[in-house]
Order: sequence, then structure tokens, then C-alpha cells
Amino acid sequence: CVLGMAEEFKGKVGVNALWPRTTIATAAVQNLLGGDEMTKHSRKPEIIADAAYYILSRSAKDCSGNFFIDDEVLTAEGITDLDIYAVTPGVDLMPDFFV
Repeated sequence: CVLGMAEEFKGKVGVNALWPRTTIATAAVQNLLGGDEMTKHSRKPEIIADAAYYILSRSAKDCSGNFFIDDEVLTAEGITDLDIYAVTPGVDLMPDFFV
């Protein structure tokens, strides 16, 4: 869908995908997938919001048809201290299921 829509709307709107590298502390993680233990090894939703902000701030003409990973977007923007996004700084993070 991303590649098709990026071509269809080329020059008008940017179409990109964004995915987390680790699990994100959401209600689904807390209540359905892993409870407190998995949440402890997750990142806060703010990492997705911040990455989306940087993607959406880019020119649609120059940034379309991409598949982004949240921490790579932030690193490219010069944000290297990603511990601020950890629910529990210093613990090993749980990789996302689909990355």
C-alpha cells in the first residue's frame, strides 16, 4: 500500500510507513500480551509520536514511499539518547514482533 499510494500521490502528499523497533507500552501490551513484565521492557508511545513528527515535517516531494523504524528516524535527526523513551531505563528492551 505504501509504495502504491506513494506513486499515486507523488508530488502531492508523502506516504510512508513507521514501525517500532521494540514493543510499545500500550494497553494491548499491558493487558493482552505480557502484563507488567513486558511493559517494563518496552518503550513509551512518545517515541512513535516524535518519530512521526520528524517524518511529517519533511517535504512530501522528497520523503515518500519509505518504511521507517522509529529509533532510526530519531538517530538521523541527531537524537541519540533513546533511554528517555524507555519505560524502565537500563533494562533490555523487548524487540517488536514484526521487525
